Amino acid sequence: MTTTAAPGAGPTTPSPLQRTTLHDTGKDAKPFKRRRPWWVMPLTLVGVLLAVTMAMTLLNPGGQVNGDDLDPANPGSSGAQGLARVLGSHGVSVTVVRSQRELLDQTVDGTSTVVITHTIRLSRRTAQVAQAHAASAASVVLLDPDPEVIRGMGLPVESHLTDLTDVAAGCSDAGVGKGFRIAHADRAYTPTANASGATTCFPDKGDGGGAMVRLPGSAGQPPVILLGDENLISNGTILDSDNAAVALHLFGRTGRLIWYIPSLADIAASEGTSRSIAPAWFQPGLALATSAVVFLALWRGRRLGRLVTEPLPVIVRAVETTESRGRMYRKSRDRTRALAVLQVATRRRLTAYLGLSASSTVSSLAAAAAAVSGRNYGDVLDLLSSSAVHDDSSLLQRANTLAALEKEVRRT
Repeated sequence: MTTTAAPGAGPTTPSPLQRTTLHDTGKDAKPFKRRRPWWVMPLTLVGVLLAVTMAMTLLNPGGQVNGDDLDPANPGSSGAQGLARVLGSHGVSVTVVRSQRELLDQTVDGTSTVVITHTIRLSRRTAQVAQAHAASAASVVLLDPDPEVIRGMGLPVESHLTDLTDVAAGCSDAGVGKGFRIAHADRAYTPTANASGATTCFPDKGDGGGAMVRLPGSAGQPPVILLGDENLISNGTILDSDNAAVALHLFGRTGRLIWYIPSLADIAASEGTSRSIAPAWFQPGLALATSAVVFLALWRGRRLGRLVTEPLPVIVRAVETTESRGRMYRKSRDRTRALAVLQVATRRRLTAYLGLSASSTVSSLAAAAAAVSGRNYGDVLDLLSSSAVHDDSSLLQRANTLAALEKEVRRT
């Protein structure tokens, strides 16, 4: 039945049945909402982050900066990009090689200067190879070479650690001005007796030698300059004192500069080295710590005196211990173990009574006990060694027989 309103009449109020029908119809007409899995949102966020990261990397390909110390490509305070760019702006062709193979691929002649930084990465062999390849160079500059490199190249100098600060050159024929000053030096070099024509600059007035030594060239060996401060060329210190002027004089002597940064991968595993990875204070510190431990042990050590009896707060009678062990054996039903304990104790006492050696065998003990007690040897041997016991009554019988045997031996 359908209810209709007359034309022109106002709105009609639906009946309760109509309201119910309209409500149910609206509920059924609701669209069905499908729930998304819980992992969709986290996965979407991760995808967005990856996309943003890849976009930033592609849009900024130069974002990765070389951070190696004293590297000509490093613009940071520890890098040497400033010196490399100044040399390039003054017409010096700078070629950077980062392995021994790359060095050997370079043509070295009298118009080339070879500079070796990070000499700590050189072994004796790789140092000798680098020197032989640069034999025809105008000069070879070594920054902070240690004794391992010096011996590998066969240079007639000795080195020692130092701490020079704001020291003047004091020489004029090593490519630097006499009044030039360097801010700091960690190592000094002293020419040996057979180093003819060597020039020493930036003198170490305390221990001798100087922070820079120039060795003249000879047959098959180029002029070599040793400088005991590799940080002199870093961006953060090159403007200190006259570091920049010294670096430009040494690195810019020719129109072509081969900048060699050795790689540890060039050193073979079989090559030995006398370098120590421990700091300079480690060995003296270790000796001092060992001495302190020894003196502390001597000071706090005590000799062992005589034994002193100490009264115990509780005295436990031996019979209580024996009874407790017996109760444990009984609770665990370990008759074999209980019989073995009784036999061991009886054998020990019989051995002492009969004056036999503690290492005597059971058979010899049984023979002696049988002879003294008058028992049969086989029975005594079975009594002292057999562990066959089946129940508590047989265990008790064995224990009584052992006690009786012991009494018979002691009675004699």
